[in-house]
Order: sequence, then structure tokens, then C-alpha cells
Amino acid sequence: MNRAATCAASLIFVLMAFACSGHGDELSGTSWSLILLGPAGFPEPVLFGVGVTARFSESGNEISGSGGCNSYSGSYKADGTSFTAEALSWTERGCLEPAGVMEQEDRFLRLLASAETFAVSGLRLTIAGAGDQVLVFLRTED
Repeated sequence: MNRAATCAASLIFVLMAFACSGHGDELSGTSWSLILLGPAGFPEPVLFGVGVTARFSESGNEISGSGGCNSYSGSYKADGTSFTAEALSWTERGCLEPAGVMEQEDRFLRLLASAETFAVSGLRLTIAGAGDQVLVFLRTED
């Protein structure tokens, strides 16, 4: 093969390997902190001092984080604007403070499990689901 053909074949191989590696979605390798949740028109702020997080793995198929009291993990799929979180599991600690933390965590996990779409705009991630419910995150350091 001539040099141009060899370079072209190498480039095609690298691009195909990258496309098949699972690193294709814009969430892989990112971390986020929840700031708002609830109805799209009037989402509520997260309880003060309660860290609710989402970390999307480098492999592009695992999600994990804190619900505010318990740790959770599962798998996710993001394609275009479509988003699903599946096989979610979490620890089963009970937290008494701040008041409402367990209710907020339950709401967060239910909304995440029922997610249908996502959008990234700058440092903001919005995950939306049934009943026009949203989770709004801000990007954090990876």
C-alpha cells in the first residue's frame, strides 16, 4: 500500500475503535451536583447542605452518586436526547437530618429511574421524565 492509503486505513481504524469504545455520549466521564428537582415550570431547590450527585463513568454506561443520604449506582444509556437509567440500586441507611432528606432522596431516585430525556447546556444538565418532572444539575470537577 502507498503511504496515503496506509494513513487513511489507520485513521479509519482509530475512528471505528473510538466509536465502539462506549465513550461517545457527552455525559461519560462527567460529574454533576443536583440543584433543582420537581415540575419543569417550578422545580424546587435541593435541601441546604445536602449533596445529591451524579457521576457518569468513563466507559459511558455506569452512573453512581449520592442521593443525599445513601449511595446509588446503576447503568445508563444516553443517545441523542434520549436518556434512561436502569438497574438502580442503593444503600439503605436512614438519615434524620436535615428534615426531609429521605423524602427528597426518594423523589430524586424515582425521577432518575423514570428519566426519558436529557440536555446539556454549558455547565447545566437537565434530565426530564414522565409528568414533566426534571432534575437540574450543575457540572462539578471530574
